[in-house]
Amino acid sequence: MTTAARVATEDVADAEAARRQTVWRGGAVLVIAALFVWALPKALRELDYFHIQTVQLEGARFLTPTSVIAALGADTAASVFDDSDLFVAKVESIPLVASARVRRRLPGTLVVTIVERTPVALIPTVNGFRGVDSAGTRLPIDPALSAFDAPVVLPPAGARDSVADRRLFNLLGMLRAKDPALFDAIEEARRVSPTEWQLRTSRQIVRITPQVTLARLADIFPVEQDLARRHIRAAELDLRFRNLVIARLP
Repeated sequence: MTTAARVATEDVADAEAARRQTVWRGGAVLVIAALFVWALPKALRELDYFHIQTVQLEGARFLTPTSVIAALGADTAASVFDDSDLFVAKVESIPLVASARVRRRLPGTLVVTIVERTPVALIPTVNGFRGVDSAGTRLPIDPALSAFDAPVVLPPAGARDSVADRRLFNLLGMLRAKDPALFDAIEEARRVSPTEWQLRTSRQIVRITPQVTLARLADIFPVEQDLARRHIRAAELDLRFRNLVIARLP
């Protein structure tokens, strides 16, 4: 082997060794960084400076800070660096909470942001009226103590059907979200039969099928306006027949 070839071979070997050393050092740095990220919260968790002193609640209308603090189980021995996913799971276990997010505000504050389940109806119970959401879930809200208004869903005329009940609650939920004016006008709702529901407003009864859509419900407005121009008040508006709104007079 010539001198030039031997020098070239040694240069290649040196370059390969340097590359391997660089890769090893880079890997070691990553391992150290990962260990640091893993260990830092554990170390900070032990410091009294980061123990929870305040819980700030955002997005609540019906839920009280006391109930959130109780669900968190967070006292002054807990740290803001405790597992935030566990905090979220505890808050979301509250029946009134649809979703939650927890973030830290150093040194000692947990900020809990919630989305509450919205009551869309009131149902009569042995303990008075109770709110339910669009899935038919009973919510721990006392209407007598909370400022909200919603239609009263009366017991069905026939046998109870939880699936049909949920469909009615879902309709009210869509109305509340998409057409709040019509939702506010509804005072009572009831399943009269498997093929008929009734909505009672301050003006009349609206008879509908379980398949009714929001667009179909909106058909009552031009009819009401036409009747008002003629100073006629309908006792019922019947939407059960395709493309028709039948007004029945008192």
